[in-house]
Amino acid sequence: MRKSFIATAAALAIALPITASAVGPDVTLDWMAANQSATPEFKAGDVITYADSDKIRAFVPPAYQDIMIFDGMQVEIGETSDLSPADAYKQATLQHQGQVRLAEDGAIENFVAGQPFDDSKFSPESAPMENGDGYRAIWNFNFRWQAQGLALTRFYGTWVREGGQHDTSGQIEKGYDDMFQGGGTFPRILWGNYVRSYFNFRADLADQDYRMKGSWADGTEYRELTAFDEPFDIRGTAFLILRYTDPRKTDDSWAYIPNLRRVRRISVEVKSDSLLGTDHTIEDFYGFAGRPLEHEWRYVGSARILWIPRSKFPYAKYYGPNGWASLDRWELRDMHVIEQLPSFQPDHPYNRKYIFTDKNMGDCGYAESYDRADELWKVWQLSKIWSEDEVFYQQHQGTPSQDHRGLRIAAFAGINVIDKQNGRGTLFPCQGHNYAPQKLSYLKKVLDVNYLSQGR
Repeated sequence: MRKSFIATAAALAIALPITASAVGPDVTLDWMAANQSATPEFKAGDVITYADSDKIRAFVPPAYQDIMIFDGMQVEIGETSDLSPADAYKQATLQHQGQVRLAEDGAIENFVAGQPFDDSKFSPESAPMENGDGYRAIWNFNFRWQAQGLALTRFYGTWVREGGQHDTSGQIEKGYDDMFQGGGTFPRILWGNYVRSYFNFRADLADQDYRMKGSWADGTEYRELTAFDEPFDIRGTAFLILRYTDPRKTDDSWAYIPNLRRVRRISVEVKSDSLLGTDHTIEDFYGFAGRPLEHEWRYVGSARILWIPRSKFPYAKYYGPNGWASLDRWELRDMHVIEQLPSFQPDHPYNRKYIFTDKNMGDCGYAESYDRADELWKVWQLSKIWSEDEVFYQQHQGTPSQDHRGLRIAAFAGINVIDKQNGRGTLFPCQGHNYAPQKLSYLKKVLDVNYLSQGR
């Protein structure tokens, strides 16, 4: 009787509008329970408007509903695509997955390349490490298919406060006149560029023992540079992270602050702080970019949500009363739901975070975090552009240095985070994606700590 009542109440809840202030972990979990048996009342080719928005509520997480669903909404439904990774990744998975192990502390062992763990065997947990699948799920996400890694010519860190109107003329490059539609006030726009390059666990380098050649690759999973070009007061600011192949070894991280004219090391705590005043943190990159062993993980279960895994536009477009909603084509996708618990960090700003990762292609499509009082704080919607689509090669910042068709990889169209507590979002539309292999001589220059101050 009790289970029947809960299921009925949850089903009723997802059919009704939910205010942001009413959303808590229990609401999200109830929505997930009801989502399991929900039947889509839409099909590919439909355009959902506000009048029939109840058709999609069962497939939009409650914390995101007030952003996506509004009077004037236009949600185009697309076919659910096969976005499985490249053959090299699938082959590495078949060859090496059987030998991978999860240690008692949650560390991954015997990993070579490909997907570490068989996600078809995951089962929900009531607590972290009950069966280890939360840790297995986050390791699968960490080692999803990313080829050599992403080089990004331009991202815009766009602050958008709710209400009011905006004028972005002169703040972004020409050709993006319809990027920021709708309302919202834009107090600040940051410009930057980004590089992450993988040196080990490379499924595309089976003939090189799955690693780049040279001593620079020894013990290195990846190096990552986030650099800011505009506006003038942050020009030259850059962050460099070195992630080691040893899962128990802490990152080496540095920041260059032009006003101080010096490079400084970054602590674990800094990586969970606001990134230059935005609503994003370094640890929030990709949905989660921290070290798995600095957190506890619980596998919550699965959910079907509407997501943008292959944009129909060459650049992101936003609309809605606050300019926070993504205007694009949405697909119904099967997602793993993982709970991140920063239990080992009492000063971490989040009490918990739910991360939704696509079962077919591995990337994060949505996330939501809660503050130390367990009240809803931020929601992320990460839209993608697909390497096999023509729009990937029509981006205004230029095409990649080589054709990526066959690479079967999804790059960021936009990384969008909304702070529900202070009524502000930070939108990161991205341009100029390149996954082409870079020469080691170039990487040694760009991804070396000396470059932070000397090469900029």
